[in-house]
Amino acid sequence: MGKRGQKQGIHSRATRKQIFRIYLIQALIAIVLSGALLLKDFVTAYSALLGAGLYLIPNLYFANRALKGKPGQTANRALAEMYVSEIWKMGISILAFATVFILVQPLSPFSLFGTFILMQITGWFAQMKLNNRFLKL
Repeated sequence: MGKRGQKQGIHSRATRKQIFRIYLIQALIAIVLSGALLLKDFVTAYSALLGAGLYLIPNLYFANRALKGKPGQTANRALAEMYVSEIWKMGISILAFATVFILVQPLSPFSLFGTFILMQITGWFAQMKLNNRFLKL
């Protein structure tokens, strides 16, 4: 495999570590935000926490599966794995949203969607800030 193969592995591990660090930061933001929203009311607080979970869980699944990187994997196989992972991520997101809207009552939609959108935006900014380039996941 040579020196170049080793270097790519190092970069892949560094990218994986960076992505999971961003998700940890987002989880901490969600916990702090939900804690602050407890001052308003309990429904708003747990709706915000659910919104963060609806963002983080499918994205964690995607990142874990897509960034695994098996030894000797071809570029075509890695791309196929990305596509399959994205399809599963969308399926998990749809199922999770449906489950929350069916099972959780009362719910604050503004808090849920607001936090979901906040997680998306913080992910973009964190990726740009930590790496000075945009890593799309």
